[in-house]
Amino acid sequence: MADTRFTALGMSGSGKTCYVLGMYYKMCVGANGFTLTTTNQDASKLEDWMDRLDDETGPDRFPSGTTLTEVTDYSFKLNYQNTGIMSFDWVDYGGGTLKARENNAGAYNRFNEAIDASTAIYIFIDGELLCDENEQTRIKNVNRKCARVINPYITSYLEGHRAMLPPIVFVVTKADLCAPYLKPDEIDSIIKECFSSVFGNGQLVYITAVTLGNNISDDNYSGDVDPINIHIPFLIGIYHQFLNYCLLLKNEIDEEENKSRNIISASEREINNQNSKWFFTNKSKIEECRKQINEANDNINSNREMLNKYRRLLMAVTGELQKYSGSGGGFNKYLNGEKNDFTFDEISAI
Repeated sequence: MADTRFTALGMSGSGKTCYVLGMYYKMCVGANGFTLTTTNQDASKLEDWMDRLDDETGPDRFPSGTTLTEVTDYSFKLNYQNTGIMSFDWVDYGGGTLKARENNAGAYNRFNEAIDASTAIYIFIDGELLCDENEQTRIKNVNRKCARVINPYITSYLEGHRAMLPPIVFVVTKADLCAPYLKPDEIDSIIKECFSSVFGNGQLVYITAVTLGNNISDDNYSGDVDPINIHIPFLIGIYHQFLNYCLLLKNEIDEEENKSRNIISASEREINNQNSKWFFTNKSKIEECRKQINEANDNINSNREMLNKYRRLLMAVTGELQKYSGSGGGFNKYLNGEKNDFTFDEISAI
């Protein structure tokens, strides 16, 4: 069973399936010490897709999207310098699932269950919706062909499930196509306008734009594959799940250390008590106490080593994301609708 789950939602043709391909295409080779491996039968399918992406030209080089209410579950494991960090399931739902509440209640309910179990939710927006010279038309395209379906779903979900969603990551695909039409930071302003309901009430939101290559659409989609920012979205989800895990582990280790220190103190008192006796000193009791002290110290050191190991891995993930954060980078972070810096502050307590 995977350590966590991420759920992707978006309309048909928004690039959810191509994102999975691009993510694996880049990360199976690795980036800055990070690599992805697949943990189920999806490996052969992804490898076939990669071969087609490299060897063919035209639109057929890309995988076809999921059918309207199809569910595809991909399993991956993230490693850093050949040390496993976390396994995760990436759940890709067909764009029609959001409209299937009445005519396919089973698919709709499974989708809600996936959201319940997710550490992060990914909302995919087709970059082609932003390919228009007129700014208002760009906004209308996102509203008409994306937000007007996703926003009501979010409202409905929150009414029946929980008070707040996990971190939301907006992923604008086909960034190579829409970039020439956009002003600096316009993607953020459009998303904030079209999805204003999630920019408040303590909700954490990220915005990023990805592409399989800046020139991939050249000459009838025969350009080179060179994924850009493709590892950022899933690393954001990994960061939050791993941060939660390390904070929980730190609390458990602190409690365990307090118990061990109480054992050490009690054993030391008993040793002093035995040594203070003029007669009838219980040497076996002293040896037993010394053994308990050694075992407690070993337990403390072992737990600290384990926590330091996970802290180093968390710092590696945090450091990789920090390279790409902020204006002009690969993503922006928003809390309560206000732009926030992505820093090491959250891991300082570990």
